[in-house]
Amino acid sequence: MDSNGRKQQILDVLNKSNGISSIDGLCHRVFASRSTIRRDLIALEEEGIVKRSHGYVSVIEKSANESPIGMRRIENLDKKQIIAGKTAPLLKDGMVIFLDSSSTVCQLAPLLKLRHNITIITNGINIANELSNAQDLKCFLCPGVLKHKSLSIVGEFASSFIKNFNAELAIISCKAINTKGIFEGDDSQGLVKKSMIENANKTVLLCDNTKEEAGGFFKLTDFRDIDVLISNGQFSTELDEILSKNISKII
Repeated sequence: MDSNGRKQQILDVLNKSNGISSIDGLCHRVFASRSTIRRDLIALEEEGIVKRSHGYVSVIEKSANESPIGMRRIENLDKKQIIAGKTAPLLKDGMVIFLDSSSTVCQLAPLLKLRHNITIITNGINIANELSNAQDLKCFLCPGVLKHKSLSIVGEFASSFIKNFNAELAIISCKAINTKGIFEGDDSQGLVKKSMIENANKTVLLCDNTKEEAGGFFKLTDFRDIDVLISNGQFSTELDEILSKNISKII
């Protein structure tokens, strides 16, 4: 198993143990040596996901704010890959596409490399890096302020830059979704995504069903601004009913 797989297992164990576990307990549950677990925990601690103390490790409490890129990269990775696969039929040769900096949208990078004459406009350094070796693809990276935690570019310069383009698709993700709408955990990130929505012919929201349990304080948009919603599974009955009434295509 690779390090990302072990990290996800470590987080699963911690989440099932009220957010705390002994390091010996993790070794037993993940079936890995103490030195291997220690390396993974050091990496998770550097990414701001866990905290180590005297033979124990605990998860740093989540909030409605934006999560570190390290956590988002490995959290629910299987669901994000499923969603990316369902998005593939929407990607056509010759398209101009906005991509936000989310870890879910980043899973589209290998699929975009298979297309021809694609133009990408993104505020995600992680996404630009993933696409850097694509031969038949042009990638514009927004100017602006670097958010180190998310490896994304935000601010007035980024939002203004996006307005120079008209894209066929804006493909975005979100921090949270509930019956009141779609939310972000960071206002500056949300404003960049709003610019993408406003300057695209259609908006595609990639959202795994665990986002219904998440919190986000910044209202990104209402359901009526979303043309296609792609998820790994169903939401609650109440939310599913609202989504089906307001979004024309749900995959």
